[in-house]
Order: sequence, then structure tokens, then C-alpha cells
Amino acid sequence: MKICHVGHAHMDLVWLWPERVTYKKITHTFSNVLQLMDRYPEFTFTMSQPPLYYHIKEKEPEMAAKIADKMKGGQWEFTGALEVEADTQIPVGEGLVRCILYGQERIKQVRGKKSDTVWIPDCFGYTQCLPQLFSLSDIPNFFTTKILWSTVTKFPHNSFVWIGADGESSVLAHLSVAGYNGQVTMKESMLATRNYSQADVHNEVLSATGYGDGGGGPNEDQIERSMRMKRSFGGQTPTCQWGTVDSFFQRLSLVKEDLPVFRGELYLEYHRAVHTTQSNFKYNLRYCERALQTREAMRVIGANYRPLDMKESWERYLFALFHDATPGSSIHTVYQELNRELCSLAERQVQSAIDEWPRLDTLDDANMVVVVNPLPCSRTAVLEIPADVLPTSEASLLLCSTEDGNNNGYPVQLLDGQAYACVDMKGLISSPSLSATPTSLDNGVVHADFDEYGQLRAMSVHGKQLLLSNDESASFALHKDNPEAYDAWDMDHHIVWMKENAIKKTITLSVHACGPVLSMLRSDPIHIGQNGSTIVIEYSLHAYEDSLRVGCSVDWKEKHKTLRYQIPTQYRGDVARFGAPFNFVDRVAIPQGHKEEAQWEVPGSRWASVLDGSMSDGLSVITQSKYGFRAKQGTLSLTLLRSSTEPDPKADEGKHKVQFAITRHRNEYSNYPRWSPTAAKADELYTPLVVLTNPSSKATTSPPIEFTSLGSVVVSWVMPSNTVHGYCIRLHETAGINTEI
Repeated sequence: MKICHVGHAHMDLVWLWPERVTYKKITHTFSNVLQLMDRYPEFTFTMSQPPLYYHIKEKEPEMAAKIADKMKGGQWEFTGALEVEADTQIPVGEGLVRCILYGQERIKQVRGKKSDTVWIPDCFGYTQCLPQLFSLSDIPNFFTTKILWSTVTKFPHNSFVWIGADGESSVLAHLSVAGYNGQVTMKESMLATRNYSQADVHNEVLSATGYGDGGGGPNEDQIERSMRMKRSFGGQTPTCQWGTVDSFFQRLSLVKEDLPVFRGELYLEYHRAVHTTQSNFKYNLRYCERALQTREAMRVIGANYRPLDMKESWERYLFALFHDATPGSSIHTVYQELNRELCSLAERQVQSAIDEWPRLDTLDDANMVVVVNPLPCSRTAVLEIPADVLPTSEASLLLCSTEDGNNNGYPVQLLDGQAYACVDMKGLISSPSLSATPTSLDNGVVHADFDEYGQLRAMSVHGKQLLLSNDESASFALHKDNPEAYDAWDMDHHIVWMKENAIKKTITLSVHACGPVLSMLRSDPIHIGQNGSTIVIEYSLHAYEDSLRVGCSVDWKEKHKTLRYQIPTQYRGDVARFGAPFNFVDRVAIPQGHKEEAQWEVPGSRWASVLDGSMSDGLSVITQSKYGFRAKQGTLSLTLLRSSTEPDPKADEGKHKVQFAITRHRNEYSNYPRWSPTAAKADELYTPLVVLTNPSSKATTSPPIEFTSLGSVVVSWVMPSNTVHGYCIRLHETAGINTEI
């Protein structure tokens, strides 16, 4: 057996230190590597992440020149393919695409060519769309190590062909048994080669060698030991050599046809809490994604062909996708800084979208507003109109009476996908009445009943009952959450069966709003936990919508607790379906073995569904910015908040507004009755329409891009082309079926 050593210094862009400290660390690391290269010509080094190189180029130009020389000489390898070593389960699919596009562009600028290898050694699970994205980007190789951390079952392969969700795209993957902080000891080398699953096909292991996480890289001792291990001792020990990532994968590709094939997500049986920790950061990340989408879409809708440079905005969003930022596993200072930056970035994108909106036919009419739908799907939505643009006459307004006696106008406008319309505030359409009592809500599409605990007891959509449990209502539940290790990262198995803390208090719901556009029930503050935490629950229905919206205002003061929402149902399909970037993931809902049991908390990209046996009907929970789910034995659970204390002792303390919705699962679009697939609804519910109150235009326009039928396909992103006079459209299929559009 052989070990191919490549020097490495895994560098967390943020973690136990803020971003500014990272750049000091990388300067010291690169200086160390350069002096080792001068002393040891055989020594090689690889490093990913363009932000690090661009910092050196700007702040240390002499060092950057030396690195460039080492690249030309073959000792230094700039690999990775991504802008940052990103989390892959929480970002929207477009975020992953831009991570590749911007990363490869900047790597090419420094290296002279793009990287052939995606390098993400330390990420907490890998979504199943990645092989397809890598294949479409002409990236043949993928390196990681983290799946070896799984604690229940062992991933069966170390070198394998990873097949994408489409069943065709593939990437050559190496899951290194040597980790990413290799120390070049005999014990480490022996264990790596003995545990290599594909030794019968390929007799070589790649070892990323050097101190990492906070940088540092290899040292003299490691290089000297490697030189002494060039030859095998009595044929019983592996031989070691310095090499490059590219050359290793070139040799591995020669036996690609003999390697095992794996299809599906790479689920890590560990660090299951990262889909929830640092709730406000995840909210701001999603807010930023919506804002970037809105700005690019509005340029398409407005036929604005002027060049648009959003590179800096995208790069700062991509920085926040780093795998210790997005999961919530960094210190308090990191989130103070990133939350401010993401909010500011999002606000600038929306304001820029409004400022860039083209002015057409000038019309001086204070009662006109322009409403823009930034999503490429038709939708019905409630508009929030500023009070100062309302007409003086209230005769034609849709009014909603609230408990404080105020009347608020909630006009409704049906918009085609990617379109805008001018709304005359003096002639708004009428709307059917909604009804509300302290124990029920109805809007003509959805009917919901609530029990004495203020919890959902029964619900129908378009006259068809959702199959909720006959024995138990939906409920909020508070669990103890004391993981054995890795406080911010982990959620141990006991959280599954500890149900004694379900919040079962008599809750009085009162009618907070009732009108033709919005009806809402609201609870008084409910005390939960032992530290004075409170929750106010709101249930609401909007006119025409087929979803029950649930809102929670939480003042969170707990330590080592988790707040969940769980819905027992009668849906007993073999699998439950979860949202994922550009896709969905089906996971076993009725566990048959250890592998299925180990998935007691799983990622879902803002939605999840429990299904019947046909997989065409079920119940869905759609969230604004929540990503941690559990679906077993017919019960669908959503993790709302948790309160870890390491590495951030104040994680998630304070006030939160949590929003999610309950509806019937759908695979495809339908016009009669009007509904959208669950995957599309996840965008529709929580991407607001843009209201322009000084439009200077009475003109309306047809959608620049119009689909007569989409079936189960969702158009996820529309943007102006950077290279030609036209548009780029990103779309994906969401139900695993053939669809014509």
C-alpha cells in the first residue's frame, strides 16, 4: 500500500475566531509553507478557498508572488473548485451554483486554470444534487473525510463513484481514511491503509498532512518522517511519497470502472443539530438569498439590460456559507458580525432592485402602485400597502378588522410568474369572506379546528381532510438537549423519545383579525421552561391560500433545551420526503434497521412531507427559514429553537419570530383547484411581492418568460445573462417523475 501525502492547512474562515483573525492565521501559515518548500524540494502543498489567496494578494504582494512561483514549479496546488468550503444542505441550490462559478473563476485567475477537484474535507453532510452540479461544471473529482465520523453505521466505501439524483451524473469520490490533519506517524499510516475499503482495487490513500482547523500546516518533523517512510519496512508498512491532489485522482481514475457506485445523499450520523443552531443567522441567510433573487429577477421582469455587477454581493453571501458559519458552530462575535452584514446586504439588494426599476409612461396618480412578483410562478398573495398611499375613500378597500379596532387594507392581486401589474387603489377586487372563531378558521379553501390546548386538531384543504391522528393533536414540545459532546453541533438520540415535556397547557385562542383577506387567532403569552421563556402562538389564513400559517413569537431564555413542533398523522408511507437544494430527498419513515434509526434528525431545505403509500398525498410543513426535521412512524416534527452554550454561550438567547405553514402535499402544479407543488410553495409563502409606491407608470406587461405547463418542475432562479442579450433560467424537477413543460 502507498500513501500520497499532500501538505495541507485546513483553514476555518470563521469558527473560534472572527474573520479578521483568519487572515492573520493564513499569513503565518503560508509563510511557514514557503520556507519549508525552500528546504524540502519534494514537499508539496494544497490549499483551497479563494478569499485567502486574494487577501494575500492584496496585503502581502511579495508573498503572493512567491506562491505564484511555487505553483508554476508544481510544489503548490490551488485546489477546491468552490469559493469557500461551504455547507451544502442549508443554502438554496443557486447558492451552491454561484459557489462553484465564482470559486472556479477566481481559482483560474490565480492558478491559470480551473480546479478539477472539489475539496470539502470538513462538512456535516453532503446533499445529493452535488454530483450533478459538479458534472455540469466539468469537475470530475470530490474529496472529503467527514462521513467517517458517523457513529452508528460505517459508510461502506472510501473510493467510489458518486451518482447524482438524476441517475446519470457522476463524480469520482475519495473519502480519505487519513483525515485532513495528518501527522505522518507509523500508527496513523498503518491504520489508514488497513482501513481502506478499496485496497483490492486501488492501493493508494490520499493523506492531507499538517495541522489544521486554525491553519498552521505541516512542520519539519512530519516532512522528515515522511522521507524516512519512503520504503516499506519488511513489506509490512506502507510506502509514503509527496504528491498532488490532481495526480492522485488521475491514478484513481484509471480504476474508476472497478470502483463501487453510490447514489444518494452522504448523510452524516453526527452533528445533527447544525440544521437549527443560531436561528437568527439562518433567518438572515435566507433573507439575503431572497433579496439576491429579487434583485436579479426584477431586472429580467423590467427588461433592464444594463450591465449588472453583483460579484461583491454574491461573494459576501458565499462567505457566510462557510461550513462553520451556516451550521451555527462559531463563536458569538462571528454571528454578531455576519448578522449585521447579511441584513445590510439584503436591504441593499431590495433597495437597488427598486431603484433600478425602469420608468415607463409617466402618470401622476397617487392611487397607483406597481406590484412585482419576483418568482417565476403564478401566485396569490396578500400585499402590505403603506398607509400613506391608501385613498381617502375606504368604500372599495378590502378591510380587515383587528382586535385593536384599526382597519387595515389588505389588497389581493393575482400575478403571473415573473410579472408586474399596476394596482388601482380605488378599484380593488372584492374577496370572499373569511371566518374565525376561538376554535376554528376558514377561508373557503382551508378549514382548521383547534382543541382546548390551542393546538391543531383537524384540517381540510379543498374539502379533503388531512389525515391527522385521531388520538393526539399537534403540539409544541420542549425537550432537554444535553449532547454528550459538541454542544452546538449535536443532538443526541434521547431527544426522540423524551415526550414528557410536550406543552399541554390550557390555551385560550382569541380572534385577533377577521376580514375578507386575513383571519387570525392569537394566544396569550404561554410560559414554557424554567427560566421565564414565553411563546405567543398565531394561526392565520389568507384569502385564497391553501395553507394554514403558524407564527410563534418566542422570548427564549432556556439553556440546553430544544423547542419542537410535532404533528402526529395517519400517513404511513414507507418514506417521507424532504426539501433539498435543486431536489428532494426520500428517507425511510418506518425504520427497519440501525441506518434508518440513526436519522433521528435530518436536514430539509425549508419543507418536509409525510406521505401515504402512493406517495402522491400527504401532509407538508413549509418553513420560512427552518431546516431540521424528523419524520418517523407518521409523525412529522420540526425543530424550531435550541439553546447550546458552546462555543457561543449566548446562542439563540432573546426574541424570535418563527413562521411555518401546514398544507396538503402536492407533487405537481394544478389549475383546478389552483395549487403549487410543495417545493414551489416553499418559495411562494415567504418571498414577498415588491410594492412600488411611486411607479410613474400605468403600463402593464406580460411575463418575459412564460410557461404554459410546468408539471412537477420548479423554476428556481431567473437572471439576466452576463454574456448575451437574454436570460438564464434555472429549473429542476421536484417529484422524481417525467414531466413536460
